[in-house]
Amino acid sequence: MLLVSNLQAGYDETMILQNVHLELPKGKIVGLLGRNGVGKTTLVKALMGLLPVSNGTIRFEENEWKKERPEARARAGMAYVPQGREIFSDLSIRENLLLGMEALPKSLRSTSIPQEIFQWFPVLEEMIDRKGGDLSGGQQQQLAIARAIISNPKVLLLDEPMEGIQPSIVQLIQDVLVKISSEKDMSILLVEHNLDAVIACADQFYILDKGQMVMNGNCNDINEDDLQRHLAV
Repeated sequence: MLLVSNLQAGYDETMILQNVHLELPKGKIVGLLGRNGVGKTTLVKALMGLLPVSNGTIRFEENEWKKERPEARARAGMAYVPQGREIFSDLSIRENLLLGMEALPKSLRSTSIPQEIFQWFPVLEEMIDRKGGDLSGGQQQQLAIARAIISNPKVLLLDEPMEGIQPSIVQLIQDVLVKISSEKDMSILLVEHNLDAVIACADQFYILDKGQMVMNGNCNDINEDDLQRHLAV
């Protein structure tokens, strides 16, 4: 579904990512682990077209992406929930969700919210007319994820979605990610520094350290002692 090869990207003259390889299979959840500041967000921004790539390739399905803008990637089937959520605080939950449909072709857009969104995130239906800025952090995260998946993307990029969220909401988000990956055949890249969160819902993992991939494998085969060498502060 998504294949990254020999990727180099950074800011101005500073290269953060060096020869990064990553594969996100169809219908799978892949966890991207690493300490703060190792390049995880840089990689996600490069995938979404928010940051230029200096070298290497990003292949989405059968197409190689080079300088496609973020909105073109969204229309092709990629959705992104950034760190910090970036919901529209002055708009209601309903209005935020309707904006998420803008990635769909006009013929498929609707003025009603698909009921499955409320099945996954019941609190959003209960508070549908409340402004985004009046929600708690956990409720905002649910809204951000719901807004991203309302257009039925093929690939979902999540940057630290569990950060600062209470355990019950973390569990709900993990359960929803597993469901939508299975039911929608959606590929999910889960960027986290929380090892437990990745183990709980991901199929495969990668570890990024100092801008390079240093380990990858199946989550069932994780050796926590090896992981801690790259994840411990």
